[in-house]
Amino acid sequence: MNPRVARALTLGRAILHEVRTERLTFMAGSIAYGAFVSLLPLFLLVLAAVSAIGSLDLRQSVITVLQSVLTPGAGDVIITEIETSGQLSSLSLVGVLVLVWGTLRIFRGLDTAFSDIYESEAANTFTDQVTDGLIVLITVSLAVIVGGVVETILPTLDGALGWAISRVVLISFLFVAFYPMYYIFPDEDVGFLEVVPGTLVAAVGLTVFASLFRLYVQFSSQAPESSVVAGILVLLTWLYFSGLVILLGAAVNAVLSNRSRDVNVRPLFGGVPLDSQAGGSTRHDVTTAIEKLDRLVAANPTDDIMVTVGDQMVWIPRPEKVVVDTDTSTFLPEGPVRLELRWSSWPDTQDD
Repeated sequence: MNPRVARALTLGRAILHEVRTERLTFMAGSIAYGAFVSLLPLFLLVLAAVSAIGSLDLRQSVITVLQSVLTPGAGDVIITEIETSGQLSSLSLVGVLVLVWGTLRIFRGLDTAFSDIYESEAANTFTDQVTDGLIVLITVSLAVIVGGVVETILPTLDGALGWAISRVVLISFLFVAFYPMYYIFPDEDVGFLEVVPGTLVAAVGLTVFASLFRLYVQFSSQAPESSVVAGILVLLTWLYFSGLVILLGAAVNAVLSNRSRDVNVRPLFGGVPLDSQAGGSTRHDVTTAIEKLDRLVAANPTDDIMVTVGDQMVWIPRPEKVVVDTDTSTFLPEGPVRLELRWSSWPDTQDD
């Protein structure tokens, strides 16, 4: 097999293993709920900032950008609710703080999910979540405003060429908006290039989903008028898949930089060196040692076990059950091995 093809298959299996191990489909549900309750505060903040500038053209362009990243039906409903919620430019300080706190819900949820993927939960304190969330909130808001400015500058193009150009512009906009999030949320010393693949995956993925949802809404609009419940379900489905794509981007970055403990691959950009390259034990060495231990325990059922770590030696009672799993995974040929020593009780405690 071509080395490049083999390398691509290995990385693809590693990403799939990471997605399944971290249960990203379950995480995406929590992200969808957080996004559902945070969308209105987020858009209110952005439009309040735009209204303070006083440019009606810029405000309309920002609304167009916001609608472009939502399903058509949901975007129309949310923007209508925002426009009828009162004078945005007259928000009090307390009102702004309430909106900021409501908006931070989604970013704190994403920060926690990224830390789970990168195995950096210890560094993800509450203060860190709020700080990272505020930084990403500011950058996303600025990206939306800049997108509105670009919207006012670019000419309106119709036909296939106009559609293609609008998709490229949307991908570029999402890439710029998401890059700070993928760089800050892992709570790791990541490099600038390490987060590019996942950010690009998220930008392209969300653009594809936006196009598919718009196609769906276009055909569904020909049917009899749907209920509000149906509209909410469509919005939640859109938010779920959006969250899944964003988390997939984080998993791609974690795997390609070999920063996840669930995989062990040669990094594509910087990251953590492969264990065998860093002088550690290979998978074959660990598998051989575990299988040898399994045979020794089976051959000496009454003997205690001596565990040696460096210069330290510790004797432990013979386990009642030994579970060994060294089989090669279909999804990850170089995946982890497992050894479990089980006791129903610790023998020494019964003699005291």
